[in-house]
Amino acid sequence: MYKTCKSCGTKFDLDESILTNNILWLKCSVCNEKWSLSNNQTKYKDKKNSTEDDKLALLENNFINETEKVKSELASIKSVVEHQTKRLSKKNNPILDIKNKSVAEISSELSESKFKSQNIIQEKKTDKINKKNKNGQKKINFLPIMLFCFILFSSSLLFFRSALFAYSYLYFPKQTEKYAVKVNDILNIVQLPILAELGYIKMIDFVATVKQNNIKFAGTIKNDSSRPILTPRIKILAIREDRKILMEQIIVINNKIIMPLSVIEFKQFTKIKFKEDNISVKATILKKMFSN
Repeated sequence: MYKTCKSCGTKFDLDESILTNNILWLKCSVCNEKWSLSNNQTKYKDKKNSTEDDKLALLENNFINETEKVKSELASIKSVVEHQTKRLSKKNNPILDIKNKSVAEISSELSESKFKSQNIIQEKKTDKINKKNKNGQKKINFLPIMLFCFILFSSSLLFFRSALFAYSYLYFPKQTEKYAVKVNDILNIVQLPILAELGYIKMIDFVATVKQNNIKFAGTIKNDSSRPILTPRIKILAIREDRKILMEQIIVINNKIIMPLSVIEFKQFTKIKFKEDNISVKATILKKMFSN
């Protein structure tokens, strides 16, 4: 026969032969719960002379008993599983701890670990850079920089050569006069002679008179800039009516520079070997300083 525990629902298959009037209660081996036997429960014994109705009833009871047996086994398995689950839950289980953590806690831990890894990588890079600097593996190559500075300096000297010579005549007149022609010859090799800055100077009040066999001419050269400039050479031309050049002379003025915003006068006499009428005398400023 089958008995069911009222506490956990576990069903047990009992041998009727051991049930006597002295047994008043039963104890569950699963949950240790006790319950009493009811007076209405009786023992079933096989009878040799049972009727057909009794046999059908017995078969029905056997089927019910088998069904209840299966249910009791399932209930006992369930109770055992629940008991084991409770027992395991009391122990420290890292997998369960991870499951029980909130999303915020997990994200914070991940961000902290990522931050630590980035710090470690940055420290390694810093150490590598410090080691390279200590060992002198990376040195700055100054040769291209020096070459660029030299080219820039040389280009500046060539571009501002006339202004530099003007200041040189102002502060070092003797030394400049000594080496000016030689420097000009060297610059002529690269087609960069010393030139007068015609944009800042102009000739004013030029007069030429002819007396007997002499030509007298005078004029003024003005410097419109705010710095000293080289004094240019003056070219004098005596031209006849038919545009024939009777005389050509270059005047070199003694003053080598014209001071800022000032003028310089020149006067000169020249003998002539011709006797012509209707002669015009012209004066022009030469751009080149030292060549014919």
